[in-house]
Amino acid sequence: MRRTTIIAALVAVAALFASFAPAASASGTAVNRQVALHGSTSFPNATGSAQYQASSGQRELQVEVEHIKVLAGKQVNVFVNGKKWASPRVSSLGKMDVDRNTEIGQSVPTIKAGSTVRVRTLGGTLIAGGSF
Repeated sequence: MRRTTIIAALVAVAALFASFAPAASASGTAVNRQVALHGSTSFPNATGSAQYQASSGQRELQVEVEHIKVLAGKQVNVFVNGKKWASPRVSSLGKMDVDRNTEIGQSVPTIKAGSTVRVRTLGGTLIAGGSF
């Protein structure tokens, strides 16, 4: 009985790790990466995520940060790998989100292991960030 439990646990762990690996498709390699964005010292309650998806012919990047109501109505800058990528406005609920897709002609950087995402105020103060 104990051996069955250990094997079942190992299978579950293997399945979990497999869900993080890029999936192969018939037309090439599909990539799906996600990273948590953590609040800075100046915005400790900020939380968020960035998700990148790519397959042959298209790339999509979504960046979201919540719990920044103090910035409601203000623009912020989103930097990817140190380059300004977008300048969305924070909603009245304290949420910022950007979703861009090359399939509809929008600019999306290529994301690799180690790529960074930083959300900053227009003055340059870090709100939240993370690395893929």
